[in-house]
Amino acid sequence: MAMTEYPSLSVVVPCFNVEHVISLCIDSLLHQDYPEIKLKIIVVDDKSTDNTLSIVEKYDENPQIKIIRHFKNRGLSAARNSGIKAAKSDYVGFLDSDMVVENDWASAFVRELSKDGVVACMGGMKLATGLSENRLDKYLYNPKRGALKHGENTPIRFKWFLFNNSAIKREVINEIGLFDETISTYGGEDTDFAIRLWDKFPEGLRFTSKAVGEHHHQRPLAELQKKMEHYGSTTYLKLLERYPRHYKDLAGDWVSTLKGKLVFNPLMNSIVKFVYFAIPVPYLVRYFIAYSLMQGARNPAVE
Repeated sequence: MAMTEYPSLSVVVPCFNVEHVISLCIDSLLHQDYPEIKLKIIVVDDKSTDNTLSIVEKYDENPQIKIIRHFKNRGLSAARNSGIKAAKSDYVGFLDSDMVVENDWASAFVRELSKDGVVACMGGMKLATGLSENRLDKYLYNPKRGALKHGENTPIRFKWFLFNNSAIKREVINEIGLFDETISTYGGEDTDFAIRLWDKFPEGLRFTSKAVGEHHHQRPLAELQKKMEHYGSTTYLKLLERYPRHYKDLAGDWVSTLKGKLVFNPLMNSIVKFVYFAIPVPYLVRYFIAYSLMQGARNPAVE
């Protein structure tokens, strides 16, 4: 392929307190088997309070890298938007700063986006080598979960589409708009963006297992449940109100209906928890996450 035939790609890497892995993330992007002149890495520091920014600034002289500094913490949506605004490329990629990728990552996304009708593609995710799976990991990285179960070359719905490891055509962002910066806490920014994307291009979203991000972040289930409960009491309710046509896809029909109250209640949660600790089936983690979401949605945050 002639150099002029390679589409340009800018990869937006939003950062917040990732001193333990950010250099690995950036180095993996610098070693792509893609023409350097066609690949830009835009690192956005969202006012980290550890040594992340000082590590990132060591790359300041590299012509492939652009560093954007936020002077206050504004959240993931704002960090991604800052990167998008700085990008002048055909395609825009997104990679969370706690991920490390193989050297064919960029090429894999470009191949997918070059196919007819494809406007956005998300990649796979696996636990970083050297980390031992905890119970939450066994669910999160299950190959039968989420977009993975739909396979390659098949349109996927918005509810499976995540942007932590993804790429999208720039012209499509121009058409649907940026990430919603009013969503500044955990959860919802991907869903909101994916809904707008899917509504406009329902056949255009794909998954590829050839662009895998090795994830260098672990959290206990209890921490994720706490975040999901807060999300349920705030942004999730706003999304249900904003997108009534997608109420069922967003699981809104489980919040206050009889079936929802029969399945997601403290007694049932205790029973499932007992079963889970006796027989730790990873898929039961899905129940605990959903339970936390429902608990939050039934107890809206006071603004």
